Amino acid sequence: MVDEKRSFEPGFEGTPVKDQDEQISGGTPLHDTDESETPLYVSKDKLDPVVGIGPGTPLNEPEPMEVSEPPVVEAHPPAKEPVAPVSEPGPVVASVPQPEPVAQAAVTPEPEQPAVEPEAVSSEPEGDFATELAQAMESEPEPGEIVRGKVIRIDDDGVVIDIGSKSEGIIPKQEFLNAKGEFNTVVGDEVEVLMERRENREGLLVLSKEKVDKRKGWNVAKAALANNTSMEGLIFQKCKGGFMVDLGGVQAFLPASQLDLTQVSNPDDFLDKSFQFKIEKLNRERGNIVVSRRSHLLDIRSKQRDDVISKLTPGRMVHGVVKNITNFGAFLDIGGVDGLLHVNDMSWSKVNNPRHYVTLGDELEVLILSIDAESGKVALGLKQKSEDPWVNIAEKYPKDSMVEGEVVTLADFGAFLRLEEGVEGLLPVSEMSWTRRVRHPKEMLKKGDSVRVKVLVIDGGAKKITLGLRQTEPEPFSLFLESHKRGDIVAGEVKTLAKYGVFIELAEGVTGLLHISDLAWNGSIKQPGDLLTVGERLKVKILEISQEKKKVSLGLKQMTDDPWLASAKKYPVGTVVQVKVVRNTKFGAFVELEPGVEGLIHISQLEKEKTKNDPEPLTEGGMVEAKVIRVNWEEHKIGLSIREALMAQEAAEMKKYLNPQNKPGISLGEASGVDLEALKKRLQNQADAQ
Repeated sequence: MVDEKRSFEPGFEGTPVKDQDEQISGGTPLHDTDESETPLYVSKDKLDPVVGIGPGTPLNEPEPMEVSEPPVVEAHPPAKEPVAPVSEPGPVVASVPQPEPVAQAAVTPEPEQPAVEPEAVSSEPEGDFATELAQAMESEPEPGEIVRGKVIRIDDDGVVIDIGSKSEGIIPKQEFLNAKGEFNTVVGDEVEVLMERRENREGLLVLSKEKVDKRKGWNVAKAALANNTSMEGLIFQKCKGGFMVDLGGVQAFLPASQLDLTQVSNPDDFLDKSFQFKIEKLNRERGNIVVSRRSHLLDIRSKQRDDVISKLTPGRMVHGVVKNITNFGAFLDIGGVDGLLHVNDMSWSKVNNPRHYVTLGDELEVLILSIDAESGKVALGLKQKSEDPWVNIAEKYPKDSMVEGEVVTLADFGAFLRLEEGVEGLLPVSEMSWTRRVRHPKEMLKKGDSVRVKVLVIDGGAKKITLGLRQTEPEPFSLFLESHKRGDIVAGEVKTLAKYGVFIELAEGVTGLLHISDLAWNGSIKQPGDLLTVGERLKVKILEISQEKKKVSLGLKQMTDDPWLASAKKYPVGTVVQVKVVRNTKFGAFVELEPGVEGLIHISQLEKEKTKNDPEPLTEGGMVEAKVIRVNWEEHKIGLSIREALMAQEAAEMKKYLNPQNKPGISLGEASGVDLEALKKRLQNQADAQ
């Protein structure tokens, strides 16, 4: 009887028809036969197919599976079973052997049946032939099966394998080369091979070791991806963008970025070495596999970190090695776990640069401040090993006490002085000198100087101390007050000219203001520069001293007698004087009675009141006659009137005219009958009133 599975198509000697659709090529996973109970890879119904590998292409997560060893067919045929006697010849049925579990190396034959008496066995020739045919069919492996064979000879044509069949097989020698290109088999080695065809034209079995290796490697890679486990591989070649890795039958691509946890300076050191890899991507259709050693190392480090973190507790002292320094702190290795020593936890003092406190490779004893179990972050502290020096700081450095400090930082606004480890105070530029105007601390100090200063302000809560350097010396203003008082005459140098006056340095650190109104009695000076120059020395009088505001008011005109005091008796109200017009204003004209004494003729007291139709002022420099109508000696003001001076002149002329001594005969009043005495008295009263 001829089995359909063993029929051959004409023209293709030794090639089964059913295998034509399953031609095996490089990189294509093989399919198991339907007769194998234990498949050599996970079929599609157990593992979702993996889509093509490429940027942005998601990878299906397969279900975990157990990888089992491929079934092995014993090279030697099993023992023959006794054939029961048959009375009539019938159809012969070949029994198909079932493979044993993976753990067994060969198929265990059935126990032998008791021998049958010769006379009981039928001598029918057809029965013996059927039994022998069935046994022969059982002993021959089917195409597509994996069988175990032994290397019996190695020659130039290839490696000859004996699988216990009636024919031997030969495999090309390149299938026995490892990833390094080394031939790695000798006579006597047992190997697993794939039965591709029964016989070729030379009568040898067509076997393949490479396809078995690829099938096993591919299935192991799929299982590793499904179970998220690592597998061993050999880095055997560099390529564009990375390396090629041999996973034991299949090749995978290792990107250069996945070689190690950090950037590798010499990648060639990893060639021809075996490592553990994680399967990142797998494409069944293309036969592509992408692996990562970095992922494997991350898993190991994560497990180590979890183990170490489980043993750490906040408040515990640990030893660490500085492995990296950044602007915000340093990372320490504390037994497989990285901890951050923040810049604020290095010292109680302000740390501007962590590299000034730690260097790479330093071994430090640090305190665990906190642990984040979810993220695995560990915060470390160095300054917490000692007590906060700001506790009871006011008792250590009371206000107004003198202390020593070291200059550690110079800034535009002042200098920072270290009083002790972790305690710094600020010395502002305004508190550096009594006499100098300091623009930058470097004008008086340099880094590393030891300076004696005075504590001005202390705030323990805000951790701030204000220091003073000039307070360590006598205050110049206080010394000036001890030897000077109001009314004293002092000499000084003109330092600054301003619109409102002149600043005069009286002593080192003591400056007084000479206001523009105190330059001259007549107030004729409009700009201090019209009278004084910078650097000029002169004598002035102290008008006022303010100890609280530390200000001194000076006067220059007070160095001469006040001309107004003499004029108080010289120009009483009612006096008619000749005055010189100094300047005209909108509200009147200023006139000079004498040098240093000025008065004002208001617009209403002119000879004729000014109007829009008559805007002509008095002639500046000309002389006019005016009458003193009011005097304020305290404010140095005199009011005059031209109109009243004219009225007084008219009254005087009238009085002179009416004098009886001037009458030659009868007067007009007498002729008219007017009471001349009454008229004279009335005119006199008007004149006195004016």
